[in-house]
Amino acid sequence: MLNLRLALRQLIRSPGFTILAIITLGLGIGANTAMFSILNSVILKPLPYPQSEQLDRIDRATAQNPVGRVSPADFLDLQREMRSYGDIAAYTLGDTSLSEPGQPAEMVRAMRATANLFAVLRIQPQLGRDFLPREDVPGNDRVLIISQRYWKNRFGGAPDIIGRTIRVDGEPHEIVGVLPESINDWRHFGPYDFFRPLALDQQKSGDRRTTNLRLIGRRSDKLPAGEAAGFITNFGARLAADFPEVNAGSTWRNIALNETVMSKSGRSMLAMLIGLATFVLLIGCSNLANLLLARTMARAREFALRAALGASRMQLLRPLIAESLLLAVAGGAFSIVVAGWVTDWLSFKTAGENGERVIFVFNWVVFAWASAMALITAVAFGLAPALFALRLNVNETLKSAGRGMTGGRGHRRFRQGLIVAQFALAMILLTGAALFVRGLNELNNSREGWRSDRVVTGTVVLPTASYADAEKIATFHRLTLERLQALPGVASASISSFTPFFNWPDIRKYLVAGREPPKPGQEPAAVVNSISPGYFDTFQSRLLTGRAFNKSDILTSPKVFIISQATASALFGTEDPIGRRIAQTGIGEAQWGEIVGVAANVKSVLPDPGPVTLQIYQPIAQDPRAYNEIAVRTSAVAPSTLVQSIRDAMTQLDADLPVRQLQPADVTIDRANYQTAMLRDILSSFAVLGLGLASLGIYGVIARTMAQRTGEFAIRFALGARIRDITNIVLVSGVKMAVIGAVVGLIGSLGVARLLASANPGMQLSSPLVLAGTTVLLIAVGLVASWLPARRAGRINPIEALHAD
Repeated sequence: MLNLRLALRQLIRSPGFTILAIITLGLGIGANTAMFSILNSVILKPLPYPQSEQLDRIDRATAQNPVGRVSPADFLDLQREMRSYGDIAAYTLGDTSLSEPGQPAEMVRAMRATANLFAVLRIQPQLGRDFLPREDVPGNDRVLIISQRYWKNRFGGAPDIIGRTIRVDGEPHEIVGVLPESINDWRHFGPYDFFRPLALDQQKSGDRRTTNLRLIGRRSDKLPAGEAAGFITNFGARLAADFPEVNAGSTWRNIALNETVMSKSGRSMLAMLIGLATFVLLIGCSNLANLLLARTMARAREFALRAALGASRMQLLRPLIAESLLLAVAGGAFSIVVAGWVTDWLSFKTAGENGERVIFVFNWVVFAWASAMALITAVAFGLAPALFALRLNVNETLKSAGRGMTGGRGHRRFRQGLIVAQFALAMILLTGAALFVRGLNELNNSREGWRSDRVVTGTVVLPTASYADAEKIATFHRLTLERLQALPGVASASISSFTPFFNWPDIRKYLVAGREPPKPGQEPAAVVNSISPGYFDTFQSRLLTGRAFNKSDILTSPKVFIISQATASALFGTEDPIGRRIAQTGIGEAQWGEIVGVAANVKSVLPDPGPVTLQIYQPIAQDPRAYNEIAVRTSAVAPSTLVQSIRDAMTQLDADLPVRQLQPADVTIDRANYQTAMLRDILSSFAVLGLGLASLGIYGVIARTMAQRTGEFAIRFALGARIRDITNIVLVSGVKMAVIGAVVGLIGSLGVARLLASANPGMQLSSPLVLAGTTVLLIAVGLVASWLPARRAGRINPIEALHAD
């Protein structure tokens, strides 16, 4: 206890050092703890379902889609055979419209699920009841369970919500339940607020071609995971043998639901962030080790005197150990505050459009991690002064006089080695962050084959009650385009299944006329987008040859296609594809049509291009769908000025039809890529923090060394040395350490760049310009940090300095 009081007194006497040490530790441990909090909240923390380790996601993987959906008929077959496995539920995701008298129509994230979904998850509604089996059939399915978030936000948490009737997709639905708050866990069902019965009709129940169901299974308590995997794999093999025309080449597999929270690329990103945060912490530890060593060396005579009076080695070490522990505890406490700030900012940045956000929980695991980091750092930065005290030469120290000890050549080299290590780590940190940020910016700013400036986009989902057949949908498309194109300031307008911003999820197999049909499961595939006339004008995509779609391409006219340049090369090589015939398969009878045009390739803004890169366009009038993306290109005005006019035009067309995310296209892209922006901000912060700590470290060492060599510099002045000579001595020593550290770090940066490139194959992560720029920047920072104490050394008064010594 006495040692702790003495150590505390020493720290209070040096407030500048103490505050600097606590801030350095707090930032380093805080950054590391914040990244671990992400790991804990995303991966280590199980999903909020009882016995969640027994839950599996069941996929039907194909060469075109590794996480492919399942057809209704295949699901029902699996459900009948599941008794030895456990239980299984199916669901689909989508948007639905809510309309109530006196309130504007609203688009809501929704899910249709089999009646047993919540039973499989072992979740009970907080209010009301679960779906009944008889409600999972067409005609009885107008019941609704809502999330607790939506119950509070939309209905003010009204206690009489159960039994209330609202209009969903134009039809009255009764609210029968409110789910507990845990169901809105962002890692699984977080964005979804409406849950309705799946209600497969007889036609859908026999459909093996439409793969739109997602499956969740709960394994029996007695069934090992290995046997469950074998059961699912064998079931998929039997389907491929029994129905090869639709299931050949597919592989069924089950994956623990807890492991599906984050993709492989996401885990790589998180590992990289934790690694970079560790670099920041190492820089901070080496910085503190240098500062503490300098303090210990300044107290060398004190330690030597205590040793001469009979103090043991342990008695010499106890004050140093106590000082390191106090700094570690204070730094660890401050790190919790820093980590809280960081995670609150991350939670704010991840907030979704309907209120869901990532919650980073600070539980005992995170506190244990922060405590462990504090103890480890206490050992790391306290080791150097402890070794100095143990190796102290009492006689030589007591004979010395003046400003303190430099510690001999060995200690000087050790301290210089720490600075070199700091700069090497800072170089790796700065280069890795710069390369990755540059790669992210290139990906997000790439607009290959299209342009998003002066474009407004929005999503419209047509309710089946009002738009029950293809003719009604086609009429809606025609009237929508007429109204949008008539608005002042509109240059062009279009409707499509998807925008070119993100990867198209509609992957279909196709055949080429005049060629031998491939074996089932080996058909080539392409992403298919249904578009209206005006699509290429709206997104400024180029039509290379042939014609665009026009008003004569309707449901009853001969089917036509436009293919991308990459598709034309893959299918026909150097031959002219215009007039050739292809067919879509896998969605019923083969739909043959003529190729009438070739468009330039389009690349989405998502980092992962997916396994399918070939693109095929078809007239939206020949493939009308409920899900639609509207797009408007303005003539000269800012796109934001047309948002309300577009919304008013859509409301006049159908007052019960909301438009979701109606906003400038660039805003949509930025919001969709919030993770990229967040990652860029984190990496930039780590780079700035590491660079600042490294520059502070070299400044501290040079300043301390200069103070200890004041007498030497005074003698040099007395012997005729000029100010420039003294300044150069100090400056060269600092720049030399910075250059060596930068070179060592540059070698390490090349390895880090290769590691990042292998983990992110879609990104450009090699840039000699970035490597050269970060090297110059680091050396410049070292030069500035060395120049300040060098300037002070040049102003030494020889007479006063010699008198002081």
